[in-house]
Amino acid sequence: MSSRGMTQAQIEARRRELERQQEESRRRKVKEQTTALAQSIERVQRGLAQSGTAAWVQEEIREIMAAVNNAKVTPASGNIDAAFNEMNAQYAKLSNLTETSELRKDALQREQWMAESAVLGLKLELEARLEDVEGKEALEQINTLIRRTEDLSATVRKGQINELQNKITELRQLALEIHEKDMKRSVDETLRREILTALMKTMRDLGFAVGRPTIDKQTGGVVMIGQLPSNRSIRFEVNLDGQMEFDMNGFLERKCADHLDEVLAILEANFNIATGPVQHNWKNPDRISKGSKGFPSGGNTRTMGGGQS
Repeated sequence: MSSRGMTQAQIEARRRELERQQEESRRRKVKEQTTALAQSIERVQRGLAQSGTAAWVQEEIREIMAAVNNAKVTPASGNIDAAFNEMNAQYAKLSNLTETSELRKDALQREQWMAESAVLGLKLELEARLEDVEGKEALEQINTLIRRTEDLSATVRKGQINELQNKITELRQLALEIHEKDMKRSVDETLRREILTALMKTMRDLGFAVGRPTIDKQTGGVVMIGQLPSNRSIRFEVNLDGQMEFDMNGFLERKCADHLDEVLAILEANFNIATGPVQHNWKNPDRISKGSKGFPSGGNTRTMGGGQS
């Protein structure tokens, strides 16, 4: 006898808290990076002034230092990402000012210098973002974007700067989307671990012998199987998106539904994982030959809210 079903877990309150904590931590780190960049720029600017090079690039230096002052007063809770990106761009410009001062009268060279600085600033931005992502796929994708900036820089050095700003905007947007997806994946994985921890403790409290969770290679879901001394078993599979499937074997008639309800009730009571009603589809493969009552097999979706408290 067996049953199959499906339940949708949505733990929005806990998700928002995790996302808030993650965002605050990330912003503090970006603020530290922004301050360090601002201090580096100030040191380089003093060196340019002492060497006399600054006389030929006063306008650029005024713009750079105005950006530095703005970044220094930007709090972590403010538009700190924009301030950090601006510091990367200004540092890239500053690193080229010595050469630029010697070629100041050449308008074409100035245009190309700005293009090269923009590409270098983008590369620095991507390298900083690389430190913040965690997933293997995200790391590979950001590294691919960094290689694309190197190709773009080589193109700019050849004087080919048409559509440069559009290409930079495209790469920056791709990096942002990759980063946001990676952050969501990190939160989802944390939520899934909390669900699995709660599920394992609940099943053990109900007398199930629970094995180590495993990964289903086909679905990517984490599988947990609990077995009673009577050889009755429950198999749960929790996917990264919060969807939970269950498969119950060896239970008489529709008693498997009672056991499932008991597990879910404890999850809600002890771990603040609230569940909705389960809908079963019942079937009986032996009805014709044995005339027995139906067994559960169907499916359901279920929303789950909260998290381990």
